[in-house]
Amino acid sequence: MASLRRLALFFGALLPAAFAAPTAVQQKREVIPNKYIVTLKQGITTEDFKSHVNWARDVHAHSLNKRDTAGVSHEYQIHTFNAYAGEFDEETLKQIKSNPDVSEIEEDQVYHLFDEHSAQVLTNQSGSPWGLGTVSHNTPGSTSYVYDSSAGNGTYAYIIDSGVLDTHNEFGGRASLGYNAVGGPNADSIGHGTHVAGTVGGSTYGVAKQATIIAVKVFQGTSSSISIILAGIAWAVGDITGMGRADVSAISMSLGGGYSTALNSAVDAAYDSGIVCVVAAGNDAMDAADTSPASAANALTIGAIDKNWNIADYSNYGAVVDLFAPGTDVLSTWIGFNDDAVAISGTSMATPHVTGLALYLKALEGLTTPDSTISRIKELCTTDMLTGIPDDTVNAVLYNGNGA
Repeated sequence: MASLRRLALFFGALLPAAFAAPTAVQQKREVIPNKYIVTLKQGITTEDFKSHVNWARDVHAHSLNKRDTAGVSHEYQIHTFNAYAGEFDEETLKQIKSNPDVSEIEEDQVYHLFDEHSAQVLTNQSGSPWGLGTVSHNTPGSTSYVYDSSAGNGTYAYIIDSGVLDTHNEFGGRASLGYNAVGGPNADSIGHGTHVAGTVGGSTYGVAKQATIIAVKVFQGTSSSISIILAGIAWAVGDITGMGRADVSAISMSLGGGYSTALNSAVDAAYDSGIVCVVAAGNDAMDAADTSPASAANALTIGAIDKNWNIADYSNYGAVVDLFAPGTDVLSTWIGFNDDAVAISGTSMATPHVTGLALYLKALEGLTTPDSTISRIKELCTTDMLTGIPDDTVNAVLYNGNGA
């Protein structure tokens, strides 16, 4: 799987430095055999949804060809998005397809976290990371972070990722595990989610330094499936709405893969539930419109830049990208010891800068809806500072509006 990602990056490296007339690179879909996501038609009631799922379980149980297939494994209800996932034999799948409640069936896929460079443990930080300097300045090169002392106080970041080292000193007791959708150990064994969380809300490395961090674990390694990620989204939306936190929360997703209608619909349903979803554009140097959840209509999709404010050579681009943020050599929290930090790269690292900014602005300006939050972030952006980008790609870098 990693080789496929490197191959995509290789082709991206052949593009002209100015990204003129980008080559059409197709996202490699890594399909999981016999596993599917079934989306039901909009407007179906909860009672009818449960009835349909029970019917599907019954069809599978009575199939003579089911062999070792597991049947229904997950159920999802997010606002008007109603779906389920499972492993089905051909006969069961045929009957599901013919059911009038069904809107769409798609194959489950392998998804990846969007970081590309090996981590190197660092010590003795002086000044702020360049990423935070970028958040609070209109020009590149700053290593000072200028921000309001509210710093995301009273807000919640739901990190859908590999988990978070909640004991890390950077979080000061503000981080916890909310839900483990993938199973197995709750600990972050690869560091990715901890790094993302540190950029959102770490006391040194974070944009919103007082935000509460809630880990939603959907990865045990560097790959997972859409069906598991959907379960994480469904839990996060349910927790946010159940706790009455929609106006002070954001979901951060530094992950993705091939195009998925179901995943895009889940992100859009979260938006309709009043929740901002900040997602990575992807690391394949291609049009992000061919990937998910980057292409979801109501996602806030983030591309990556380096410290000189050049678009990172790995970053996806295109009309679905809403803005760019620091992604290359970003210093943040890591696993191992409670004071560890590393610098890694990817649109995974750009995304939490914007998640943190969303929470920062919610606390500072009282923004309560996804539309007002997204509109304000776009309004504040530093524009026309990036060179050599495709005509259909926005020329905008995040900014917190402090005047520096």
